[in-house]
Amino acid sequence: MLRPKFDSTFFVAFKLTHEALDAALKKASELNITQYRVLAKLLTAGTAGLPQKDLSALLDLKPNVVTLAINTLEERGLALRANGATDKRFRRARATSAGGEHAAHVNAAIVEELYDLFPTDNAAWRKILEASIAAGADIDPPLSPDFTEKYPASRTLVSIELVRLAIERGLKETCGAPLSDCLVMMRLGEATRPLRVNDIGESLEMPTANVTRAVDRLAQRGWVKRMGSERDRKAVFVVPTEDGEFQERIISEKSNELAEELLWSKLTPADQEAIGDVGSVVIDGLRRRRAEERNVGFADLRPID
Repeated sequence: MLRPKFDSTFFVAFKLTHEALDAALKKASELNITQYRVLAKLLTAGTAGLPQKDLSALLDLKPNVVTLAINTLEERGLALRANGATDKRFRRARATSAGGEHAAHVNAAIVEELYDLFPTDNAAWRKILEASIAAGADIDPPLSPDFTEKYPASRTLVSIELVRLAIERGLKETCGAPLSDCLVMMRLGEATRPLRVNDIGESLEMPTANVTRAVDRLAQRGWVKRMGSERDRKAVFVVPTEDGEFQERIISEKSNELAEELLWSKLTPADQEAIGDVGSVVIDGLRRRRAEERNVGFADLRPID
């Protein structure tokens, strides 16, 4: 089966899932995202728990960050720590029953936030979102079989958070540009035509001010140039330069390479399709709907000095 192309729609979906997790925690918990990621991972390990050093590797977190997170969980009665049976310096942590109850409460809040943030007024889109939540829970299967069906939204968002951070870091190392700049280049490459700054922001769910700053940096790098239109003197259009088109291809290739390693290779073809539909159907469909509301001729665009 051909893998879904990992384009900018997936980064929009990642952003929305991050916002859903953040909003759900603010509504239903006193934990921050890092602390909840640790709790969710402990829960999937069952009563055996996990060594703290393993948590660092599994969640791509520094050991001191994991220690602080477990301290908070322990203070709230959501996790327990114990010394190893043979080596007292070897510490394991496990979630408590209160931790499980807390996760169930947060999981329900996450689902509610996902429905609010994603465009689910269309019944087909809502079905795709539900299928993707179930599929995403398989990115990182639970260590204990007892948790295969539990907390799917939490496990999906925790896994996606790890994938998102790894891809962001990989792109930074590859091209030296921050994620926002890479996404602007990716979106320009997908559009194959000049785009207004406002349109770029809307399609990437990125504030216009952030897009403007990204375009400023990209122009300084020589990757894009700004254009103006006689028909719409207030609008600023952005087009990639020849060097920018080359860089966009590198960004796209690296994104797909990382997605293959961190996401698609861990999923069945059915799960790949379910998650792929979030980008190719839901987010892209929302973009097309918005684009139909306004259009402009590009023949009269001119450089802005």
